[in-house]
Amino acid sequence: MSLLESPHVIVRVHDRPVDEILKGPIKSKTIFPALLLHLLEEQPDHGYGLMQRIEQLCGDLIAVNTNKIYPLLRRLEERGFVSASWDHPTKRSRRIYAITDAGVERLERIKGAMDPYLKTIEGAVARLRQALYRAR
Repeated sequence: MSLLESPHVIVRVHDRPVDEILKGPIKSKTIFPALLLHLLEEQPDHGYGLMQRIEQLCGDLIAVNTNKIYPLLRRLEERGFVSASWDHPTKRSRRIYAITDAGVERLERIKGAMDPYLKTIEGAVARLRQALYRAR
C-alpha cells in the first residue's frame, strides 16, 4: 500500500484527492497528442524526429517509443489533425507529418482545457516543495 492509498493519509489538492487530480480529465492520452500537435505546429517532422524532440523537451517525464508515437500519428492523420507525405515522392522513406488547420484548432481547445489542470499541479508541487524544504 502506498502512502497515497493509506487510510490514514489523504493528500488533497484544492480540496480534491491528489489521485483524482493526477488521474483527472487531462491524462497522457490528452497530453501526448497535444505535445505532438504543438511540435508539429512549430515545424513538420518525421516520427523519429518527434521522438527526439520530445526527449529533449521532457527528458524521461514522458516515455515515448515507436509503439506509442506511430499509432498516434496515424490516428491524428485519420481524424484530419495532421497530414503526412513521403519525403521522397518516388520511394518510401520517411513520412513527414504536418499539422492541419483542424489540428491547430484542436490544439487550442486542448490547451485551453489543460491550462487550469497544469496550474493546479504546478501550485501543488510548489506548496509541497515549500513545505518539505523551507528554511528552518
